[in-house]
Amino acid sequence: MYTTNEEDQRKAAALKARLAEQSATCDGNAGSDPTSSVPAVSMDEGAHKYVLIKASRPKSTEPEYFVVSSRFANYHQDAAEPMVESLERGGYGEIDVTGGGRINLDTSGKKISIYGFSYGFGLADHSISKRVVQADPRYKDFEIDTSNEGY
Repeated sequence: MYTTNEEDQRKAAALKARLAEQSATCDGNAGSDPTSSVPAVSMDEGAHKYVLIKASRPKSTEPEYFVVSSRFANYHQDAAEPMVESLERGGYGEIDVTGGGRINLDTSGKKISIYGFSYGFGLADHSISKRVVQADPRYKDFEIDTSNEGY
């Protein structure tokens, strides 16, 4: 199990800095295809690192939230980067990785646990993550619990 290391911390900091710079210079027309839809939830079966990402469509005043966990993410930055790229290609701007933790998706037991924190991105607001996951029809009958404890 990976926790964090200096390289992960540097990559997470670099991603946060790049996104902050883009948000500061955003003209409301970010990305190449503002009609592209990016799914709000992308989770792999099992317990994996996850990030909560906030982004806005061009000319929108309301942010949208995205929850992503991946079995291939050794570090939270590894979960964040592909989704950030999808959001950028989809025309989203003001992208911010607001925090992270872990998600345990148990489809056979219809249970999802959202918990913990990210060393690189900090603690996600798990109540927002829960709300985003609950809104996805694939998980409407799932029991979802949250906790700031654990890693």
